[in-house]
Amino acid sequence: MDYSLENFVKKHDKVICIDSDGTMIDAMNVKHRRCHGASFIDLWQLNDKADEVQKVWDGINLFEKSRGVNRFIALEEMLRRCEKRGWIKLDPDDFKVYCDWVAKGKISNKDLVAEMEHNDSPLLKKAYDWSVELNRRIESVTSADKPPYEGAREALEYAKGKCDIAIISSSNMAAIVKEWSDHDLLKYVDVITSQEIGSKNACIARMLTKGYGKEDVLMMGDAYPDVDASAENGVWYYPILTRHEKESWDDFHYKYFDLFLEGRYDECQQELMDRFENNFDKNA
Repeated sequence: MDYSLENFVKKHDKVICIDSDGTMIDAMNVKHRRCHGASFIDLWQLNDKADEVQKVWDGINLFEKSRGVNRFIALEEMLRRCEKRGWIKLDPDDFKVYCDWVAKGKISNKDLVAEMEHNDSPLLKKAYDWSVELNRRIESVTSADKPPYEGAREALEYAKGKCDIAIISSSNMAAIVKEWSDHDLLKYVDVITSQEIGSKNACIARMLTKGYGKEDVLMMGDAYPDVDASAENGVWYYPILTRHEKESWDDFHYKYFDLFLEGRYDECQQELMDRFENNFDKNA
């Protein structure tokens, strides 16, 4: 089946756009604990306090409003908190070099390599080594380690045939297709977008060009980048709450999806956004 956005033609008046990691697929927990956090602990030699360090990492990346933030932004905040707790000692000048690079906004591994070509900062090099190592560890995480959230499959079964269903994700296309196909979820999907296609904001904008009204598009996500993508396009947002994913999917299935279909989603949007915001922990 052709899932490409380029060839997609809408079949229904309404569409739900579903983020993958942390929304449909329980991938963020295992990635941040087994890969991101564990790599940080090993590289910064903090194994003697691994549980405490991992808890701080989880806070930044899973349970606070920064959930879903770019890894290098998360690393900057993690380094600050670790130094504040006396776990590490940062060279102020070197840390400023790293923060200045992050502030430029182009913060991928490729961008970091380019920066290191004219900057021999030890922290930049260490950040790169960390990022490469966590990518290596992610490759060992199987689809069995990343199941769909309870209630999600049943909700898609209910929605299928009543609206179009799109995956709007910043993951790479190969990973999305593998995870969703391994769990037999692609049969519910009409179109897939990924990091190769563009940002979530751009992909929702392109979905709107397929003939939907803004009030007929609902973005489902678990973090503020998803909120931003929906807000910038003027479409609805449905939150999957961290630590309450099954409840969120069940509520969508049995209550909020029908409100969306009936054109009554404005009745619940603010309540859902308040619930989303209040679900996050305060910054530690």
